Formats: sequence, structure tokens, C-alpha cells
Amino acid sequence: MKEAKVHRIEWVDVAKAVGILLVVYGHVLLGAHDAGLWSDTLNYRIQHSVIYTTHMPLFFFLSGIFAIKWVQRTPKIALTQKLRSLIIPYFVWGFIQAIVMQVVSKNTNNGQGISNALQLPFIPYAQFWFLYDLFWIFLIYYLVVHVFHWSDKLVVMLAIVLFILSPYCHVWEFWRIFYHFIFFIAGTYVLKHQDLINRFKLWQTLIVAAVLNVILFVLPQQELLITICSFFVAIAGIFFLINVSKLLKTPMIEYIGRNSMAIYVMHIIFTAGTRVFLIKLGHGTLLWVLPVGVLAGMIGPLVVFEVLKRLKINQYLF
Repeated sequence: MKEAKVHRIEWVDVAKAVGILLVVYGHVLLGAHDAGLWSDTLNYRIQHSVIYTTHMPLFFFLSGIFAIKWVQRTPKIALTQKLRSLIIPYFVWGFIQAIVMQVVSKNTNNGQGISNALQLPFIPYAQFWFLYDLFWIFLIYYLVVHVFHWSDKLVVMLAIVLFILSPYCHVWEFWRIFYHFIFFIAGTYVLKHQDLINRFKLWQTLIVAAVLNVILFVLPQQELLITICSFFVAIAGIFFLINVSKLLKTPMIEYIGRNSMAIYVMHIIFTAGTRVFLIKLGHGTLLWVLPVGVLAGMIGPLVVFEVLKRLKINQYLF
């Protein structure tokens, strides 16, 4: 029993590493496009669609796995843990990135700055929306499970209703919270139904994910239709990435997965900075910006993390 539990933990770490690599690559891809280095080609649109349909649902799914034990804790302990693991990094790194982007605002794509930092209590910006929305999702889950004692069936029904409503709730963060809640809930079933995940082979999930991505890509742009199809694309993609993760277990990849939060909150500073630096050097081409940007976005935050760890302040920042 103990060995099975360890195996699941290691599997999750590898999946987080795969997910964070997709996040970094996706932002390098988007940054290159917004900077005019990559036009709106079919290649770009396919990559953007495939990555952005799956990588963040994967992280909500993985977060749901850890919610099973967390939701059993007392309100004080449960809230304190999420304030420390999500809200503190949200504000600390949200302010740091805003200050950095303000200083270099003439060279960046989106004009982020101090105004974004001042709005953090109410409006997340850039990649920080994930921490903000995940905090609210954890609270909703805690309320319905621990406080109101809803059955599993009721929780699933709530997730489905919120998901269907999501394309019509473009106020505040409602649409993103409603949309991703169902992936979070799906993650809470992983430990109970590990056999279901193991039932699907790598090649099977690859084929299903590929076919569904093609269908999504050619569908008419009707919001609810796209939303429903996106769910199945994301689930197929998550199952595929889980199968990939089972083949990639190495100490280095597990290390990246364990420290994916550090990469997540810092990678934009490094990827944007690298892109600007390469352009100024005359190397503003995809051949340079994509690989160097991804390497900088992955390695740079880990270097900073290790420095902060040596200073014994990392526990307050991630």
C-alpha cells in the first residue's frame, strides 16, 4: 500500500513537470506571436489550440488529486494552507512581475505594470489568474463537501452546471472558475479510480486526443459548442499526458515537477526578458526565440528558487 501511494505521488510530479513545460512553451509561443515574430499561420493556430485547450485543465485536474486529503482538515487549517500556498505567492510574485514589467514596459508586448499590481486583490493578470481562481475553487469545494456535506453526485452535478454556464459568465473570474471546476472535481476521483486511467494505452489516448483536437479546430465558433468540445479535448489530452508521464520518471523531471510553482510564477519574467534581449542582439527569429526562451523560462526560475532556498526564505514565497 505504501509503495502504491509513493508511485502516485511520483506520477503526479512528472505530470506537473510536463504541464509546466507546456505552460512555458505556450507563453513563449504567444509572446513571439504578439511581438510579430510569428504570424497567424496555420502552424501557430494549431499549436496554440492544442496547448491552450489542455495544459491548464491538467493543472486543475492535478490540484483536485490533493484536495481529497485537504478537504478533511478543519476550516482554520484548510484556509491557512491555501492562503500560504496560493495567495501569498499570488501577491508576492504578482507585485514583483508588475514592477519588473513597469521598468521594461517600452520593450514588452502587453504593457503590464504597477496598475496591475494595485488591482491584484480583485483582478488577476497574466499567468497569476490560475493561483487566484484555484484558491476560489478550493473554497467552493470545501464549502460543498466539508461544510454542506454534499454527496459526490451533487458535487458532480454542480460541476456540470457551472461548466455549462461558463461561456455566459464573462464577469470577473466567474467563467474561468466555472469552466475549470469540473476538471478539479475530475481530479478528486483519480485515487479512487486509478484503474480507469490505467485502462487506456498511450497510443489510444493519442489517437483520441488528436481526432478531438481536429474536430475542435474546424467546429463553428459557437460558444457553448466550443466549450463542450473543449472539455472532451482536454480530458483526452490529460489522459494522454498522464500516459506520457508514466514513461518519463527521472529524478530531474520529478524535481522540475515538485518545483513547478516556482517556474509558474517567475517564467514570464525570464521568457519576456530573453525575447527582448535576443531581438536587441539581432536574433529575433523563431529559431532563437523558441528554444532559448523555453530554456530560460524553465532554468531561470529554478536558479532563483535554489538561491532563495539557500537563503532559507523559499518557504515564504512558494
